Amino acid sequence: MIKLSRLIKTFSLCSVLVSGLSFADDLPSVKTTMFLEQEGFLMWYAKEQGWDKELGIDIKLEISRTNGVDVMNKHRENPDVWNITAASSIPFIIGSSNMDLKIIGMACDEGPSTSVMVRKDSDILKVKGYNRDYPEICGSPETIKGKTFLVKGISSGAYTLAAWLDIFNLNFSSVVVKDITGPEILKEMENKNVEGAGLWSPDTYEAEYIGYQKVTTAANIDEYIPIMFLADNNFLKDNEDTVAKFLAVYLRAVEKQREDAAQLVPSYQKFLKQYTGRDFSESVCLKDLKDHKIYTLNEQLAMFESKDNKKSEIHKIQRALTAGLMLIMKDMPSQNPNIRITNHLKDDSYITDTYLKLAKKYSKY
Repeated sequence: MIKLSRLIKTFSLCSVLVSGLSFADDLPSVKTTMFLEQEGFLMWYAKEQGWDKELGIDIKLEISRTNGVDVMNKHRENPDVWNITAASSIPFIIGSSNMDLKIIGMACDEGPSTSVMVRKDSDILKVKGYNRDYPEICGSPETIKGKTFLVKGISSGAYTLAAWLDIFNLNFSSVVVKDITGPEILKEMENKNVEGAGLWSPDTYEAEYIGYQKVTTAANIDEYIPIMFLADNNFLKDNEDTVAKFLAVYLRAVEKQREDAAQLVPSYQKFLKQYTGRDFSESVCLKDLKDHKIYTLNEQLAMFESKDNKKSEIHKIQRALTAGLMLIMKDMPSQNPNIRITNHLKDDSYITDTYLKLAKKYSKY
């Protein structure tokens, strides 16, 4: 006969489990789309630790392998597809026209991890120092003109490719540019007619497996590639506290990486294996984590702050990138009618530190 005390304990345990499940289902949720890269990993890691539930929210995370403009277009077609995304400023500037979005935080700077890559036997690698301002950068007009390069749409990879071409007084019209969205770009790179590509990690590491080598990173040619948190303004208005907690969850993962990036390597390997099917070495994962500059809550508050009626650092970054994009847009390989400078830039209120300030009360740091 089962003892009464055991029955009571079993009943109590079941009640707790049911109550817990019910509670989890009732948590305020936020849909977020992030990319298969370092900042997507940090949010994935935070969810693995259950930090969103600790703060009383449910972050519904989707990991994408496409590009920022594609994510913008999906939101245009269906605003419910995500409430918050993390994308580089480039797709935001040229892909978010007529969408009510705000920049609410910084995920990272991926300048050191966004690269132009070419085949290891490319003639481009045989010439160095054509531009005296960049003596270590390989290439020359003669070795580059007419060659075929791949990009994932109008993305940070395409922007870095354009900036590299500019060093040689070239632009997209000087080469053949093909838009291959998603992981298919790596398969297309095995085509012998392809000379190179504009990529970001972890695609850069996968490209090395198939015989490609970096010519430059965005950082090597003085380009800054900020990954921003973009939020739907309608969602912001009704979910102020949830958004603040969302940022606090991510920033907790940032602090974890700041403490010691090496401790995150096994989890990063698991994340990359889950979404690529490939095993990445400890050294590659550690390097990639370190190649993404991350910002603490206090650092972000300083970047978003406007003093003495002057533009904040974030405003200045956006303006500089917009100027650079306007110079190269006429040569960009796209017929997409949504590719144009966003109307957000007419009103500085599209950048807000409101939710970072609110996140402070939920931060452990």
